[in-house]
Formats: sequence, C-alpha cells, structure tokens
Amino acid sequence: MNKRRVYILLALAAALVLGACSKERSAEASANASIAPDAEAFTVEEREVPDYKPLAAVLTNRDAGAARARISGTLSKLTVREGDVVKRGEIIAVVSDQRRVLEEKAAGDDVAAAEARASKANADLKRVQELFDSGVYAEARLDDAKAAARSANAQLNAARSRRDAMKEATDQGDVLALADGRITDAPIPEGAVVMAGDIIARIATGQRVLRVELPEAEARDIHEGTEIKLTSAGHGDIAKVVQVYPAIENGQIVIDIDASKFSDEFVGIRTPVLAPIGARRAIIIPADFVTTRYGVDYVRLVRPDGAVIDAPVQLGARLPTLDGEDGVEILSGLAPGDKILPTEKPAERLSAKAMKGGS
Repeated sequence: MNKRRVYILLALAAALVLGACSKERSAEASANASIAPDAEAFTVEEREVPDYKPLAAVLTNRDAGAARARISGTLSKLTVREGDVVKRGEIIAVVSDQRRVLEEKAAGDDVAAAEARASKANADLKRVQELFDSGVYAEARLDDAKAAARSANAQLNAARSRRDAMKEATDQGDVLALADGRITDAPIPEGAVVMAGDIIARIATGQRVLRVELPEAEARDIHEGTEIKLTSAGHGDIAKVVQVYPAIENGQIVIDIDASKFSDEFVGIRTPVLAPIGARRAIIIPADFVTTRYGVDYVRLVRPDGAVIDAPVQLGARLPTLDGEDGVEILSGLAPGDKILPTEKPAERLSAKAMKGGS
C-alpha cells in the first residue's frame, strides 16, 4: 500500500510539471502571435479604380488596298508573294490575252498600210502641184490630189490611234502596286485565268495599328490619346488611341491603337489588350504583403484579439496602390478596415523557429 501511494504521488507531481510547461508554451505562443507595432500594419481600404475590359486587338494597317486585274486573260507572270515589300507603281503581275496581242499586231499592219497609202498620196500631190505650176494640169486635178492626200493622212492618223489604243489595252495587263506597302495576300496562282476586276494581290499600307471593336456604351469615354494597356509580353505596357471612327456598325465602335512596337509582327495577328470602360470599387494592397504557399495566396491578418493569422485570399489584377507602388487587387478574403502585416522575412522565420526549438 505504501508503494502504491508513492506511485500515485509521483504521477500527480508529473502532471503538475507538465501543466506548468504547457501554460508557459501557451503564454509564449500568445506573445508571439500578438500584434506588431501599428507602424508596420496596413489598414485595408476600398477605393475607386479604373475598370478595364479585356479585348483581342488585330494588328493591321490603317490603309489597305487591292491590286486588281484590269483586263481578262491568263495570269502569265506573278512577281510577288505574301510578305514582300513593294513600291508604288511597281509591276507585280502580268495578265496576258492572246487575242489582244493579235489585235495589236493587226493594228500595226493597218498602220503600215495607211503609211504606204499616205506616202503615195503625198507623192502624187507633189507631182500634180509641179505640173499645175507648169500649166499642164488644171486646178480641178490639183484639188483631187489634195483631197486624196488629206484622206490618206487622216486614215494614217486613225490607224495609229487604233494601234495606240490596242497597245494601251495590252499594257493594262500589267498589274501595278497602288502604294508602298507589304503584300498580305496573293490568292490567284500563276497560270490561272482571271477576269477584269479580280484581286491579284492585297497590299497593306500606311501606319501600323491595333484595331479593336468596343460596344458603343463602353466606348463613350475613349478618345484620341486614351491609354490602352497591352498585356502581351515584349511590347511595353501602354499604347495610345490614334483614332476613333465615328461610324457605328452593329452597335460597335472601331478604335485604332498605336502599334509602332509591332513592326516585325505578322499582319492579322491578335494580341490581348485592356481598354478602360469606367471605374469601380476595389480593395488594393501592396503586392509584397502577399505570400504564396503550395499554390494558395495568404496575407498576415491581425485579428481583433491581437493574434496574427495567415488568411487565404483570392487575387485579382495588378493595380498600383495610392502611393504608386506595385499593388494587387483582393477579390475575397479581406474586408475594409482589416489590418494586415508584411510577409515575414526569412530571418524572422528562422528566429521564431529557434525560439520554439529552444523552449
């Protein structure tokens, strides 16, 4: 019985010692979780921020034209392909029509025949004039010779005009570049039959722009000079609106954005942009107050009782704080009036671990 009492007394003593240690650790943890100085705390506030609409802008040129065939025939020669740079007036293709070639040759033969008749008529007029001056021929004979010469010369001029018209029609088979620019499309292959008016090549010319469409209700505050955010990497952050087209089609307003930084990109490429469409209320905190662990974002939230906990939050867009620093929008997890602390530095975490290990 005495041994049993001794064992019971030893057990009670051990329980008292363990309880004391537990109270000491709880007090230490409470001290560690107490609020930091107010100077380090950030008070969460809701403020008005610009609202942006994500859109897909198309890289294009302010001006674009089509080089068309002026006559019907066969595309006998195509000297350009997609991506080539051309100059205004440069021959980029040739449309041939064998019938026009034969007509031009026939017109040339008509000119040769008319020249021969005109030459004979002029020579006859010269001889008749000499004989009339000698008194051999009467004046009526001279008048006939003059009329024959005038008729032959008129026929010669008409034949030459027809030949020039035929030559001009044949020359219209040359397809010319309408302006300096880049070939974006050449839909008809060499050797194909084309009709007058068919597009041989499309040429992009003028200033490079990013063209985007916005609903008219969301584009009322956008004007020339409005800043648009570019979200594609490698092209800067901001571009300005260079033109807002006044015509509205299907409830959409067309806007051109400066694309001078996209000079080496393909025409027609799409790039994401953010267009300002007004303002909204949002919670913005400094980005360095957020830490990420295992794919979850946390902030150090100060509870009303002074304890600091890691509260999970959902992040939104990157926006500047009131001080102009790098900030991030909080979609959920915080409310106006909450106080948060900066993320712990590695030295602080090591010190806290050392304190726990020492206890």
